Amino acid sequence: MTQFRIAQISDTHLSRQKNQFVGNFEVAAERIATQRPDLVVHSGDIAVEATQRPDDLAFANELMAGLVAPYRAIAGNHDIGDNPGDGGYMPKKPVNDDFIAGYEALFGPSQWQIDAAGWCILGLNAELFLSGLAGEASQERWLDETLSQSGGKPVAIFCHKPLFLAQVEEPADVPYRYVPMAPRRKLAEMMAKADVRLFACGHVHQSRDHVVDGIRHVWGPATAFTLPDAVQPRVGTKRCGMVEYVFTHDGVTVETVFPDAMVQHDYDAVRAAYA
Repeated sequence: MTQFRIAQISDTHLSRQKNQFVGNFEVAAERIATQRPDLVVHSGDIAVEATQRPDDLAFANELMAGLVAPYRAIAGNHDIGDNPGDGGYMPKKPVNDDFIAGYEALFGPSQWQIDAAGWCILGLNAELFLSGLAGEASQERWLDETLSQSGGKPVAIFCHKPLFLAQVEEPADVPYRYVPMAPRRKLAEMMAKADVRLFACGHVHQSRDHVVDGIRHVWGPATAFTLPDAVQPRVGTKRCGMVEYVFTHDGVTVETVFPDAMVQHDYDAVRAAYA
Protein backbone atom coordinates (compact mmCIF):
# COMPACT_ATOMS: atom_id res chain seq x y z
CA MET A 1 0.00 0.00 0.00
CA THR A 2 1.63 3.23 -1.18
CA GLN A 3 -0.68 5.52 0.78
CA PHE A 4 -3.07 5.25 3.71
CA ARG A 5 -5.84 7.77 4.22
CA ILE A 6 -7.32 8.50 7.65
CA ALA A 7 -10.27 10.70 8.54
CA GLN A 8 -10.14 11.87 12.16
CA ILE A 9 -13.34 12.84 13.90
CA SER A 10 -13.42 13.88 17.53
CA ASP A 11 -15.69 14.95 20.36
CA THR A 12 -18.93 13.93 18.67
CA HIS A 13 -20.83 13.85 22.02
CA LEU A 14 -23.50 11.43 20.83
CA SER A 15 -26.55 10.33 22.80
CA ARG A 16 -29.93 8.83 22.01
CA GLN A 17 -31.50 10.91 24.79
CA LYS A 18 -29.46 14.11 24.33
CA ASN A 19 -29.33 14.12 20.55
CA GLN A 20 -28.45 17.77 19.87
CA PHE A 21 -25.22 16.91 18.06
CA VAL A 22 -26.23 13.93 15.93
CA GLY A 23 -26.72 16.15 12.88
CA ASN A 24 -23.07 17.21 12.84
CA PHE A 25 -21.99 13.57 13.08
CA GLU A 26 -24.17 12.83 10.07
CA VAL A 27 -22.43 15.62 8.13
CA ALA A 28 -19.06 14.04 8.99
CA ALA A 29 -20.37 10.62 7.96
CA GLU A 30 -21.50 12.03 4.61
CA ARG A 31 -18.06 13.48 3.95
CA ILE A 32 -16.47 10.16 4.91
CA ALA A 33 -18.80 8.42 2.45
CA THR A 34 -17.64 10.82 -0.27
CA GLN A 35 -13.92 10.76 0.51
CA ARG A 36 -13.72 7.00 1.25
CA PRO A 37 -10.70 6.98 3.61
CA ASP A 38 -9.01 3.71 4.47
CA LEU A 39 -9.72 4.27 8.16
CA VAL A 40 -11.66 6.57 10.46
CA VAL A 41 -10.08 7.41 13.82
CA HIS A 42 -12.40 8.75 16.49
CA SER A 43 -10.17 10.53 19.00
CA GLY A 44 -12.57 10.40 21.93
CA ASP A 45 -15.56 11.87 23.70
CA ILE A 46 -17.70 9.73 21.50
CA ALA A 47 -20.61 10.06 23.94
CA VAL A 48 -22.29 12.95 25.73
CA GLU A 49 -21.83 11.28 29.14
CA ALA A 50 -21.46 7.51 29.19
CA THR A 51 -20.46 7.52 32.86
CA GLN A 52 -24.03 8.62 33.57
CA ARG A 53 -25.84 6.90 30.67
CA PRO A 54 -24.10 3.79 29.27
CA ASP A 55 -26.62 3.84 26.41
CA ASP A 56 -24.85 6.94 25.06
CA LEU A 57 -21.97 4.67 24.02
CA ALA A 58 -24.32 1.99 22.70
CA PHE A 59 -26.06 4.59 20.54
CA ALA A 60 -22.73 6.01 19.35
CA ASN A 61 -21.60 2.50 18.47
CA GLU A 62 -24.69 2.06 16.30
CA LEU A 63 -23.91 5.28 14.43
CA MET A 64 -20.22 4.47 14.04
CA ALA A 65 -21.11 1.05 12.64
CA GLY A 66 -22.92 2.83 9.81
CA LEU A 67 -19.74 4.50 8.50
CA VAL A 68 -18.61 3.30 5.08
CA ALA A 69 -15.01 2.92 6.30
CA PRO A 70 -13.57 0.77 9.09
CA TYR A 71 -12.74 2.68 12.25
CA ARG A 72 -10.67 2.68 15.41
CA ALA A 73 -11.66 4.66 18.48
CA ILE A 74 -9.89 6.20 21.46
CA ALA A 75 -11.70 6.72 24.75
CA GLY A 76 -12.33 10.23 26.07
CA ASN A 77 -13.24 11.50 29.50
CA HIS A 78 -16.96 11.54 28.68
CA ASP A 79 -16.69 7.89 27.60
CA ILE A 80 -14.87 6.27 30.55
CA GLY A 81 -14.34 9.03 33.14
CA ASP A 82 -11.37 11.35 33.51
CA ASN A 83 -7.85 10.96 34.86
CA PRO A 84 -6.36 12.92 37.79
CA GLY A 85 -4.28 15.94 36.84
CA ASP A 86 -1.48 18.16 38.06
CA GLY A 87 -1.82 20.20 41.23
CA GLY A 88 -3.95 17.58 42.96
CA TYR A 89 -6.80 17.84 40.47
CA MET A 90 -9.37 15.05 40.92
CA PRO A 91 -12.22 14.70 38.42
CA LYS A 92 -15.84 14.46 39.52
CA LYS A 93 -16.19 11.27 37.48
CA PRO A 94 -12.84 9.43 37.63
CA VAL A 95 -11.94 6.70 35.20
CA ASN A 96 -12.37 3.16 36.51
CA ASP A 97 -12.08 -0.41 35.26
CA ASP A 98 -15.84 -0.88 34.90
CA PHE A 99 -16.16 2.16 32.64
CA ILE A 100 -13.20 0.93 30.55
CA ALA A 101 -14.67 -2.58 30.27
CA GLY A 102 -18.00 -1.19 29.09
CA TYR A 103 -16.27 0.94 26.49
CA GLU A 104 -14.00 -1.86 25.24
CA ALA A 105 -16.94 -4.25 24.90
CA LEU A 106 -18.28 -1.91 22.22
CA PHE A 107 -15.23 -0.25 20.68
CA GLY A 108 -12.35 -2.67 21.24
CA PRO A 109 -9.02 -2.20 23.02
CA SER A 110 -8.17 1.16 24.57
CA GLN A 111 -4.81 1.17 22.79
CA TRP A 112 -4.00 -0.20 19.37
CA GLN A 113 -1.43 -0.35 16.56
CA ILE A 114 -1.79 -0.30 12.78
CA ASP A 115 1.07 -0.63 10.28
CA ALA A 116 0.29 0.97 6.93
CA ALA A 117 2.13 2.80 4.12
CA GLY A 118 5.41 2.34 5.97
CA TRP A 119 4.04 3.99 9.14
CA CYS A 120 3.42 2.71 12.64
CA ILE A 121 0.11 4.27 13.74
CA LEU A 122 -0.81 4.05 17.43
CA GLY A 123 -3.83 4.82 19.57
CA LEU A 124 -3.37 5.71 23.27
CA ASN A 125 -5.80 5.90 26.18
CA ALA A 126 -5.12 9.32 27.75
CA GLU A 127 -7.55 8.68 30.60
CA LEU A 128 -5.19 6.13 32.14
CA PHE A 129 -2.52 8.72 32.97
CA LEU A 130 -2.10 9.10 36.77
CA SER A 131 -5.13 6.85 37.26
CA GLY A 132 -3.26 4.21 39.27
CA LEU A 133 -5.21 1.51 37.42
CA ALA A 134 -3.43 -1.63 36.24
CA GLY A 135 -4.03 -0.50 32.67
CA GLU A 136 -1.81 2.54 33.18
CA ALA A 137 1.32 0.46 33.78
CA SER A 138 0.46 -2.05 31.06
CA GLN A 139 -0.10 0.72 28.51
CA GLU A 140 3.24 2.29 29.45
CA ARG A 141 5.04 -1.04 28.95
CA TRP A 142 3.23 -1.64 25.67
CA LEU A 143 4.07 1.81 24.33
CA ASP A 144 7.71 1.59 25.38
CA GLU A 145 8.09 -1.79 23.68
CA THR A 146 6.18 -0.73 20.58
CA LEU A 147 8.21 2.44 20.07
CA SER A 148 11.49 0.67 20.82
CA GLN A 149 10.64 -1.98 18.21
CA SER A 150 9.29 0.37 15.54
CA GLY A 151 12.38 -0.30 13.45
CA GLY A 152 12.90 3.22 12.18
CA LYS A 153 9.39 3.53 10.77
CA PRO A 154 7.77 6.95 11.12
CA VAL A 155 5.27 6.87 13.97
CA ALA A 156 1.93 8.64 14.38
CA ILE A 157 0.19 8.71 17.76
CA PHE A 158 -3.51 9.41 18.23
CA CYS A 159 -4.60 10.34 21.75
CA HIS A 160 -7.67 12.07 23.18
CA LYS A 161 -5.78 14.81 25.02
CA PRO A 162 -3.01 17.03 23.66
CA LEU A 163 0.44 16.54 25.10
CA PHE A 164 0.82 20.26 25.92
CA LEU A 165 0.04 23.72 24.61
CA ALA A 166 3.53 24.70 23.43
CA GLN A 167 6.32 22.79 25.26
CA VAL A 168 6.82 19.61 27.30
CA GLU A 169 7.88 21.44 30.48
CA GLU A 170 5.10 24.00 30.30
CA PRO A 171 2.68 23.84 33.27
CA ALA A 172 -0.91 23.22 32.22
CA ASP A 173 -3.18 26.25 32.34
CA VAL A 174 -6.11 23.90 32.96
CA PRO A 175 -5.30 20.65 34.82
CA TYR A 176 -7.66 18.42 32.82
CA ARG A 177 -6.79 19.77 29.37
CA TYR A 178 -3.40 18.13 28.69
CA VAL A 179 -1.47 14.98 29.54
CA PRO A 180 -0.25 15.53 33.15
CA MET A 181 3.39 16.49 33.64
CA ALA A 182 4.85 13.23 35.02
CA PRO A 183 3.40 10.92 32.35
CA ARG A 184 4.02 13.65 29.76
CA ARG A 185 7.74 13.52 30.52
CA LYS A 186 7.75 9.72 30.34
CA LEU A 187 5.86 9.84 27.08
CA ALA A 188 8.32 12.37 25.64
CA GLU A 189 11.24 10.13 26.67
CA MET A 190 9.66 7.11 25.00
CA MET A 191 8.82 9.09 21.88
CA ALA A 192 12.48 10.12 21.62
CA LYS A 193 13.39 6.45 21.10
CA ALA A 194 11.51 6.37 17.81
CA ASP A 195 10.85 8.47 14.72
CA VAL A 196 7.62 10.01 16.03
CA ARG A 197 6.41 12.58 13.52
CA LEU A 198 2.77 13.14 14.43
CA PHE A 199 0.82 13.50 17.68
CA ALA A 200 -2.89 13.94 16.90
CA CYS A 201 -5.60 14.59 19.46
CA GLY A 202 -8.98 16.18 20.15
CA HIS A 203 -10.55 17.08 23.52
CA VAL A 204 -10.12 20.88 23.50
CA HIS A 205 -12.82 21.62 20.88
CA GLN A 206 -10.32 23.88 19.10
CA SER A 207 -8.12 23.06 16.12
CA ARG A 208 -4.38 23.73 16.05
CA ASP A 209 -1.53 22.52 13.87
CA HIS A 210 2.04 23.24 14.95
CA VAL A 211 5.48 21.61 15.09
CA VAL A 212 7.50 21.24 18.30
CA ASP A 213 10.94 19.60 18.28
CA GLY A 214 10.29 17.98 14.91
CA ILE A 215 6.91 16.49 15.88
CA ARG A 216 3.73 17.80 14.29
CA HIS A 217 0.95 18.29 16.83
CA VAL A 218 -2.52 18.32 15.29
CA TRP A 219 -5.54 19.14 17.42
CA GLY A 220 -8.66 17.90 15.70
CA PRO A 221 -11.69 20.18 15.94
CA ALA A 222 -14.80 18.91 17.68
CA THR A 223 -17.55 17.59 15.47
CA ALA A 224 -20.25 18.46 18.02
CA PHE A 225 -19.72 21.99 19.30
CA THR A 226 -17.30 24.71 20.38
CA LEU A 227 -17.34 26.80 23.54
CA PRO A 228 -17.58 30.61 23.79
CA ASP A 229 -14.43 32.52 24.70
CA ALA A 230 -15.99 33.58 28.01
CA VAL A 231 -16.14 29.91 29.01
CA GLN A 232 -12.92 28.66 27.39
CA PRO A 233 -9.96 30.86 26.34
CA ARG A 234 -9.21 30.75 22.64
CA VAL A 235 -5.90 29.07 21.76
CA GLY A 236 -6.87 27.79 18.31
CA THR A 237 -9.69 27.84 15.77
CA LYS A 238 -13.17 27.41 17.20
CA ARG A 239 -15.22 25.81 14.46
CA CYS A 240 -16.71 22.34 14.08
CA GLY A 241 -14.91 20.06 11.66
CA MET A 242 -12.64 17.06 11.12
CA VAL A 243 -9.13 16.24 9.91
CA GLU A 244 -7.98 14.26 6.86
CA TYR A 245 -4.53 12.64 6.63
CA VAL A 246 -2.68 10.97 3.78
CA PHE A 247 0.23 8.82 4.98
CA THR A 248 2.89 7.82 2.45
CA HIS A 249 6.47 6.59 2.59
CA ASP A 250 7.48 10.22 2.01
CA GLY A 251 5.55 11.66 4.97
CA VAL A 252 2.03 12.75 5.85
CA THR A 253 -0.20 15.51 4.56
CA VAL A 254 -2.79 17.01 6.89
CA GLU A 255 -5.92 18.99 6.06
CA THR A 256 -8.38 20.28 8.63
CA VAL A 257 -11.79 20.72 7.04
CA PHE A 258 -14.82 22.63 8.30
CA PRO A 259 -17.92 21.46 6.40
CA ASP A 260 -20.37 24.31 5.90
CA ALA A 261 -23.27 22.04 6.82
CA MET A 262 -22.00 21.53 10.36
CA VAL A 263 -24.02 23.60 12.82
CA GLN A 264 -22.04 25.91 15.10
CA HIS A 265 -24.22 25.28 18.14
CA ASP A 266 -24.71 28.05 20.67
CA TYR A 267 -23.91 27.51 24.33
CA ASP A 268 -27.55 26.89 25.20
CA ALA A 269 -27.43 23.62 23.25
CA VAL A 270 -24.31 22.56 25.14
CA ARG A 271 -25.84 23.39 28.51
CA ALA A 272 -28.99 21.48 27.59
CA ALA A 273 -26.94 18.40 26.71
CA TYR A 274 -25.28 18.47 30.12
CA ALA A 275 -28.27 19.60 32.20
